[in-house]
Amino acid sequence: MLAARAGRRMPRLLDVIKWRRPPSQAMRDSGQYAARLSSALLTLNAQINRLKNKYAGLEARGKEYFERCVSALQSGDEGYAAIYANEIAELRRIARIVLQSLLVLEQVRVRMESLLELRDIIGLAPVLKGLLESVRSEIVKVVPEAAESLDELSNAIDGLVSSAGVHQPVAMEDKEELSDEAMKILEEARAIIARQVAESFPAVPTLSKEERIIYEYIVSLPEGTVLEVDSCSRALGIPEQEVEDVLRRLEQKGLIEVASQTESPE
Repeated sequence: MLAARAGRRMPRLLDVIKWRRPPSQAMRDSGQYAARLSSALLTLNAQINRLKNKYAGLEARGKEYFERCVSALQSGDEGYAAIYANEIAELRRIARIVLQSLLVLEQVRVRMESLLELRDIIGLAPVLKGLLESVRSEIVKVVPEAAESLDELSNAIDGLVSSAGVHQPVAMEDKEELSDEAMKILEEARAIIARQVAESFPAVPTLSKEERIIYEYIVSLPEGTVLEVDSCSRALGIPEQEVEDVLRRLEQKGLIEVASQTESPE
């Protein structure tokens, strides 16, 4: 006769499947944090690309206006040359704003990407929000749609703080610390801007009195005439060496081409 032995009931497979440890609050917060950070980075990258396209467009227009300005000077039309020169100056001003905003946002992106691992949003939030506000106050004048997205990004940073477990708005009281960090980034950006804008938007040619006199003399010559330095010197009463110096400067400004002549062997 078989004896039944009492023992603990083995769990059924259904019971095992049903029972799962509920996710902790920390795990839920971590998931929300990662999702919000990824969303914020997508928004930030979209604005960076928008500003890159804006700068490229300004650069192309600046090049076009520069060529038109030089052509106007070559044809002696100083009125049109002045118009294009003013347009280039305005493009250069806007380009500085766009480029500085772009460089600062790229620094913001680097710091936000580090948050994927470090999660030090509490320490960085005031600096990030301060930088975004400085960019917004400038870019709203030239790219209003980008300024609106930066407002959304600033709100997203508040959401990151909440997801990290701090349920209070980001304090902006420590202005000195914010200024130190923000100004360091802005100064780095300005150092790059001065060089890059100068390369993208070259200075519009301007003529001194001597340059204008000699250039007008050149323009008055019949087409195909070879300029003789000594003839120009005698006609204008300007020393030959000064004529040569002016010709080099006019060539550097893109107004003329100077070709050196070699004597033919007899």
